[in-house]
Amino acid sequence: MSVEIGSKKPLMWEVMDKASALSMPLQVALELTYRCNLRCAHCYIDLIDKEELSLIEWKDVLHQLKSAGTIYLLFTGGEVTIRDDFMDIMNYARAKGFFVGLLTNSTRITPTIARAIANLRPFALGTSLYGATAASHETVTQIHGSFNKTLEGVKLLSNAGLVPTVQVLTMKSNLSELPKIEELVKSLGARPKIGGGMAPTKSGSEVPFSYEPRMEELMTCGHAAETENVESSGPGVCKAGRSICSISPRGDVFPCIMFSLKLGNLRLSTFDSIWSLEPCAELQLLRSMKQSDLQACGACEVKAYCKRCTGSAYAESRSMNGASPSACRQARMRARLTDIQKTGQPSI
Repeated sequence: MSVEIGSKKPLMWEVMDKASALSMPLQVALELTYRCNLRCAHCYIDLIDKEELSLIEWKDVLHQLKSAGTIYLLFTGGEVTIRDDFMDIMNYARAKGFFVGLLTNSTRITPTIARAIANLRPFALGTSLYGATAASHETVTQIHGSFNKTLEGVKLLSNAGLVPTVQVLTMKSNLSELPKIEELVKSLGARPKIGGGMAPTKSGSEVPFSYEPRMEELMTCGHAAETENVESSGPGVCKAGRSICSISPRGDVFPCIMFSLKLGNLRLSTFDSIWSLEPCAELQLLRSMKQSDLQACGACEVKAYCKRCTGSAYAESRSMNGASPSACRQARMRARLTDIQKTGQPSI
């Protein structure tokens, strides 16, 4: 769940490393709601939570996180703007001295909301676009009119002086449109970020993978291999449960958004107890993990192309140090695409 923070990224990595060594929750994702006005076919959130924390409860959570040493908060959902009090929560967080980030589908952004978000000076602001046309985008969101509303929201945020990062997930349905999507995003004053790699849902369903392009489709469209930001030493142990974590709408604490291992609940215990004073056995095990514990990864011939997520591995195999089938498959695809680009022939 680590969020990219512009030119400060190298420094942030160093800070996160030190925080991980101290088990300090430097960055926390707050899932304010699982409700959403879109029905994206590949969405990893397949849970319903009607017992959301109230404004008062979220303020108490923020107070606890401040005491725990948290600096960065990422507000997400579902769709956070579904909550009428989402700006109250974010404003309170900013007043407490947190740096705040926001993920939104942008369909509910108004000029007033855009200016309010700009006043927060967010360290990260992300949204998503799934096609260059209403037809392709709405094939994914399954909501008529969502394409134009998304574009309008992005433009309003840009007009307010912000530069939203528009995440473009590579899917079967948009492969031929990627250059057009990138051009469209730039025309709105936003920054496109094209990426691939589906993940299982929170309940462990593999449905999202059915929307992932096959190797042959990637080759046909000429899509570039995603080899950037991949450590040549192979997959390591992430910072989930060490310097990052997430809190669900009802107050459940998890190692990160993608990691469905419940550590405790803030209605039943304090964050300090869950995180520091009485960490559960699973959290202690997670914090003790080393790269050498990833036994299935050590001798892998495509480990240099792997972006293994411990949370996804846990969802797929119920093992924190086991292989992640999706990461293995995606790593092989990156390796083959890179070979084809360099030599014209795949070596794997």
